[in-house]
Amino acid sequence: MPSISFELGGLPVIITARSSHLIEIFADYFRYYQPQLTETAPASSSSAGPLTFTEPPLVIELRTKRDLPPLEHLIPRTAELLVHTGSVQMWREAASLTSHERFYFHTGAAAFRVEPERGSLEGLITPSALNLPHLLANTYMLLALLLLLRARGLYHLHAAAVLSPRGELYLLCGAQRSGKTTLATALGLAGWQPVSDDSLLLQAGSSTAQLFALKKTFHLSNHVLARWPALEGIAHHHHYLERTCVAALEFFGTTPLAETRFEKVAYLVLPQITGGASTRLQSISAGEAILKLAEQSIFFQLWSQHTQQQLNLLTQLAGTASCYQLLAGEDLLAYPQRAAEILEQAGERRWLAANS
Repeated sequence: MPSISFELGGLPVIITARSSHLIEIFADYFRYYQPQLTETAPASSSSAGPLTFTEPPLVIELRTKRDLPPLEHLIPRTAELLVHTGSVQMWREAASLTSHERFYFHTGAAAFRVEPERGSLEGLITPSALNLPHLLANTYMLLALLLLLRARGLYHLHAAAVLSPRGELYLLCGAQRSGKTTLATALGLAGWQPVSDDSLLLQAGSSTAQLFALKKTFHLSNHVLARWPALEGIAHHHHYLERTCVAALEFFGTTPLAETRFEKVAYLVLPQITGGASTRLQSISAGEAILKLAEQSIFFQLWSQHTQQQLNLLTQLAGTASCYQLLAGEDLLAYPQRAAEILEQAGERRWLAANS
């Protein structure tokens, strides 16, 4: 049975499937991690697989199925429904009812069982999920994988990251469709260095918190692609829901930078699309910005000890950051370099205040 192996944030991951098409989908999605392909799956989660691992890997086993079984056959009666957002439903079965805690995801097109303590994830994938390969990888399966990562102390942040010409790290945080990818791309066109458009990973380092990109394609709206001619040469990978996955790391030359582990955040920016004429920047408190960043993270409220650890790490990273809300207007779409001008002006004022 074919499988791919790679490391994500220092954690080994193995994905196995009888379907070579499934393996191709996930090899493409995780291509920045140089996944290694083998035709023989590991015998168990403790085996080394094609890479030499220093700890047991997270093992993901996927199977294709024409139709999902009825919900009552997939989800135990004792499981508690925790989340129902859009097409995604998530249940938890308490450890007191089984040998260890289990989670169940159902999307209508795919279903997953996750056992964080064992580091295992099993999935059933239907043809309708295969018809939307990027949604399958970036939403359906990624949610379940992020739960495994959280159990190992690797926390997801729903934010973009861009390095300024001064070498300062900006985090752009907001809900879906708030403008994170648009803003990160606009800054890239002004000479800044984008390293992620919507997903970062946070973990404790040997001496302090570390932040780094979950490396993948950027998801740009087709409207932005059509409106900004400077993006004409960017490579397209997938199209879904009026968005296009583009090779932004290659386009902006930041693929090596996306390997960097950052230990300080200089600015936290919360973008919001207003529909107004002009873009404005207003200060907000660091506490408000850090809490918003945490709240936008997948599974932030799950497991109190991990919630506290995540907040502690965020405070280490961004406790002294300057924090703003960027109210994005039509001028930014007409002239993307406008975003850099506004943020650079704020940075100049901060630098002058600190050195006066």
